[in-house]
Amino acid sequence: MNKYILAIFMVWLIVLGFTPAALAGQYEWQLVTDQQGNIHETLSIQDSEPSLNTDGWDSSSGDGILKLERVHRDWYQYSAKSNGLPIKTEVKNYLIFSTTTLSYDNQSNQHNLFNELVSNVDGDISIQAAGIIQESSASEANNLDQDPTAIWHLTAEQGKNTVAQAPIFLQVITFNGLVISLTILLFGFIGITIWYLTYIRRVNKLIAEEYSLTNIEKLLEKDEEEKEND
Repeated sequence: MNKYILAIFMVWLIVLGFTPAALAGQYEWQLVTDQQGNIHETLSIQDSEPSLNTDGWDSSSGDGILKLERVHRDWYQYSAKSNGLPIKTEVKNYLIFSTTTLSYDNQSNQHNLFNELVSNVDGDISIQAAGIIQESSASEANNLDQDPTAIWHLTAEQGKNTVAQAPIFLQVITFNGLVISLTILLFGFIGITIWYLTYIRRVNKLIAEEYSLTNIEKLLEKDEEEKEND
């Protein structure tokens, strides 16, 4: 009996020895777009250890949590950097709005932080892209919030496959507030100008009718008749 217990204990130690401690916890990966279009990326990992690939990140740790942070100028710069979410970016600009499409990049580095986490640990990925979410592969997406956010709840067993199978990771419509404001001002100016010109035309018409030669002759005739009657 003791031999069986000892054997089970040895197997348990071997399993622990070959299970990375860095993959024992969970992670929360957040990307938030500010008013200037900068993308603030933060990643919090529980029960982590220094063996994780954190190249390109600013890191800090405390209370068993490793926190990574970095900032990107836009989505194109984000796609160009390594060791983040493996996405490709396509932005189409129109007159008053633009569409940003983020697609999964199958050609990304297989040894980056994303693959280390998603393939082995449960966690959440959230993206707030400062626009209306048109399409996404997210577990949940809410356009009713002030800052619409797409959230992926991923498990280690199917996390990477769930992300990779979707043709579009996220697609967002962003309206250009400056162009919309200028357009409203332009149409407002045009509307006021049309109203003013119409008003002036009516006034001129009334003046022309009131002081036309025909009316003046009628007034003169009326004055003569009054004088004769007197």
